[in-house]
Amino acid sequence: MVTSSLNSMLTLITEYGIVGLGVTLLMIGGEFNLSVGSVWGLSAALAILMVNAGVPAWISVIVVLIAGTVIGLLQGLVVVKMGIPSFIVTLVGMMFCRGLVLVSTQASVVTMVDGSNFFRIFSYTFGDEISVSTFWFIGTAVILGLILHRTQFGNWIFATGGNKVAARKSGVPVDRVKLTLFGLSSGLASLGGIVQLSRFGSVDALRGETIEFYVIAMAVIGGCRLLGGYGSILGTVLGAIMLAMIRNGLVLAEVPSYWFNAFLGFTILVAVIINTTARRRAIGE
Repeated sequence: MVTSSLNSMLTLITEYGIVGLGVTLLMIGGEFNLSVGSVWGLSAALAILMVNAGVPAWISVIVVLIAGTVIGLLQGLVVVKMGIPSFIVTLVGMMFCRGLVLVSTQASVVTMVDGSNFFRIFSYTFGDEISVSTFWFIGTAVILGLILHRTQFGNWIFATGGNKVAARKSGVPVDRVKLTLFGLSSGLASLGGIVQLSRFGSVDALRGETIEFYVIAMAVIGGCRLLGGYGSILGTVLGAIMLAMIRNGLVLAEVPSYWFNAFLGFTILVAVIINTTARRRAIGE
């Protein structure tokens, strides 16, 4: 029972957490991406359809990761060039990509005909307990953490989200930063979809639905500021752990699963209130 609960927690932390890390950087940069769940599902669907059509697994994965990144870049391009709020642009992207998932799967379950050993690099388990996906998550978190807190680009992200006008006057390439973050968030959503596909070996029309809300919750619970300019990778990692603990606790308490979303919404509200109050006190408002 304990091992099963731990595995369930690690699965949620790693698969959703990978996407949450990319969304965190985008939120620090002052933007949102509501399409990550649909990109997740579309990536899994495209990968399995290509493998079933005879395309080598490694090529399918590369194509899917590139496609996911391009989707993010296109959405980012609309945001920075046309000035349309990212909430609206990515909401449209969410609906469009979800429609593609429904069309590609014909609203049913699609199973991988020939399960390639290549996908084991995303789903292999050590001793039937720790999945290699955990190391994908840790590696991603370390790399993005170093970029955010130890590089000039990381400083640009904070500056872009904190004050876009001041950042431009300081020489920060704001548009380029935002484009990069949009591409990164969607690319990591594709990676999350591939990781989950490797575990199930199938995909359905609802794959990835509502994930965007879970990953935003991870970031907010971890202290990420909704208006941008503040947040951390470590905070999102802790937010992912807390989210997994809440979900697992409700399961162990035999609380119906549909209460999880209600409790999640309440937790986000509390986290936002605490976050906002702390920030106001910090700046002396």
